[in-house]
Amino acid sequence: MQVFNAFFKVLRSKLGLALIYIPVFIAMTIGLTFADNGGGVFEQERLNVCIFDEDATPLSSALCDFIGKRNDLVPLENDRDVIIDALYYGCVDYVLTIKSGYADKLSVGKTDELYESMRMHDTYSTVYMTQMLNEYANTVSAYIAGGNDAITAAGKAGEAMLKDAEVNTAKFDDNSGAVLTSTAALYFRFLVYALIGLTMSTLCPVLLAMSRKDIRYRTNCSGIRPNSYTLQILAGCVIYIIAIWAVFVAIGAVMNGGVFEGAQWIAVLNSFVFMLFTTMLTIFVSSFDPSINIINIITQVISIGMCFLSGVFIDQSMLGEGVLSAARFLPAYWYIRVNRMLEGSEPFDQNTLVLSIAIELGFAVVLAFMTLLIRRVRYGGMTVHKAQTSAACITE
Repeated sequence: MQVFNAFFKVLRSKLGLALIYIPVFIAMTIGLTFADNGGGVFEQERLNVCIFDEDATPLSSALCDFIGKRNDLVPLENDRDVIIDALYYGCVDYVLTIKSGYADKLSVGKTDELYESMRMHDTYSTVYMTQMLNEYANTVSAYIAGGNDAITAAGKAGEAMLKDAEVNTAKFDDNSGAVLTSTAALYFRFLVYALIGLTMSTLCPVLLAMSRKDIRYRTNCSGIRPNSYTLQILAGCVIYIIAIWAVFVAIGAVMNGGVFEGAQWIAVLNSFVFMLFTTMLTIFVSSFDPSINIINIITQVISIGMCFLSGVFIDQSMLGEGVLSAARFLPAYWYIRVNRMLEGSEPFDQNTLVLSIAIELGFAVVLAFMTLLIRRVRYGGMTVHKAQTSAACITE
């Protein structure tokens, strides 16, 4: 067990890095869970709006009052340099000029060229503001066409557009079979990103230190076989990751409202199998001795790419068939399939459940065999070469 003991000696020296990453990923996972589970009502962002009313009529004043109810009105000097400076430094988000003749045009049903606007960037909020102004003009024009005078039409249009519509999200699946609470289900969903990122970020520096040439040469000169060396490394990695995984599971229990019961333990089993995959993936990548910078790039590409394709950040129900077809070749897809059954988004099917977890485990086993093969070829061949060189020197 020399390699196993050496692994934990190196791990202790790198523990400071782990103690930085672990709280970060825990906080990130919890933050994503509550951000996605906000279930809040849509609320329009309040903009800082400056209005220059060149028409100065009761109808244009009604428009100013309407805008002021959903935004903050900011007075500015009507000077182009002052306006540009205010936009550049973020003092105002939107500058609206109500053109002269606004009331006359609107009274006869003309809704074109009523305003001029200035903004620094086209954000969602500023685009929405432009659309809202056009909708307001069309609504006022419609009320006027219906026989109302201009002032009455402006008042009715403002009341109609200021009403908050009650929006209910319709789900076309049966959630009666939900096993986990909604918060716990989201937590275990986002756990995919944390497990990949945390495992590769904290284990890779340890594995790279264990693969240094001087340590590798000493190992090859000893009686330790390459397969034994790799298996001891695997054992050390699994024990280390199980400790971290246990922390995440404990937090998941808190998110679930208490100790897991019954079918809820499937979520724990699912996360454990996926954790094995991430461990095997980390060891496999480290077998090629990449630099730390390359490791960081690989970690970001794999974690973010797999999460987007497999339905972690975007629910699988919103992904296209082409994306889902490609995602079936990723273990995270099958992890999410299990999670969707537990949250009630998919019918609970025992055969699909077992198949999904088995596929995740299959990915881990394949990576483990590939790692053994690569390390045996790379490091076992080095031992043979050194033995031949030593034999030649003795012969001479």
